[in-house]
Amino acid sequence: MDYRNLGRCGVKVSPVCLGTMMFGGQTSQADSIRMIHQANDLGINFIDTADMYNAGESEVVCGKAIADHRHDFVLATKGRQKMGSGPNDQGGSRKHMKRALDDSLRRLNTDYIDIYYYHAPDNDTPIEETLRAMDDMVRSGKVHYIACSNFRAWRLGEALWTSDASNLASFVCLQPLYNIVNRDIEVEILPLCEEYGIGVVSYSPLARGILTGKYKPGAAFPEGSRASRDDVRMKQAELRDESIELSQKIAAHAESKGCSASQFALAWVLANPILTSVIIGPRTVEQFEDNLKCLGVQITPEDEAFVDGLVPIGEHSGKGFQDTAYPITGRPVNRA
Repeated sequence: MDYRNLGRCGVKVSPVCLGTMMFGGQTSQADSIRMIHQANDLGINFIDTADMYNAGESEVVCGKAIADHRHDFVLATKGRQKMGSGPNDQGGSRKHMKRALDDSLRRLNTDYIDIYYYHAPDNDTPIEETLRAMDDMVRSGKVHYIACSNFRAWRLGEALWTSDASNLASFVCLQPLYNIVNRDIEVEILPLCEEYGIGVVSYSPLARGILTGKYKPGAAFPEGSRASRDDVRMKQAELRDESIELSQKIAAHAESKGCSASQFALAWVLANPILTSVIIGPRTVEQFEDNLKCLGVQITPEDEAFVDGLVPIGEHSGKGFQDTAYPITGRPVNRA
């Protein structure tokens, strides 16, 4: 396994990170544990979860699976999202983040988290408050490294500057959305991470299944797929005609290379030298085994040119994720 340093830190992670969003939910506990153990056997030492995944059940399953091999894994989880009905059951406040971490430690049945992500920005909380709370987590030994997810370049820059100016623990990596049909991060985020030595662990490399090629233009959604389950986030972002049509071209190109569309899409993401690791999010053991074969796919200059011809560098096909899930505030509206 070609282990890589997470940005400028000394910890080394596998180029493929096992994402567990489906675990404890769509994926049975038995299959979830089987995939985690198989990952360990194959040398994949990086596992990603979050408190909000299946209302905490993903963390519970992960904790059970790694109990006897805790130190073999670089374990990442996240806090900030809504975990209850109270006004302080979400957000980046010291109060919520401290409780979120303690709850995650309990569910994971561990006394430390290797990488703790601030899951998304919170406009109601100053970044310094969140960073001071996370700095305390590191100083306590409960967290080894802190990181962020879904931050735009200016937000990441603000956080890095704040940590530097106040001598606080600093984000060591960023977890952004990145795939063939959503290349927005190539414009500012990736150059910033490269310049400042921030690791990049990207998610949704298959655009929630669009880039597997299983969705056909004008056809009914495959049974059991996210689209067939009326996935709201998918409808907001990835489920667009342009991407479905584009996926068929990718599938044909992948077939000419002797690999699956999903393997090609994953290998393309990994071929970006600024990336540290790519998160796969299998629902089944079969998907897990298919995804892992991406490590044997070589992306050539011809492949890069092919993808650039479909979606130019730094662009996206159709309506982009960044415009929906965490919208830009924009100019204030004069309501006078």
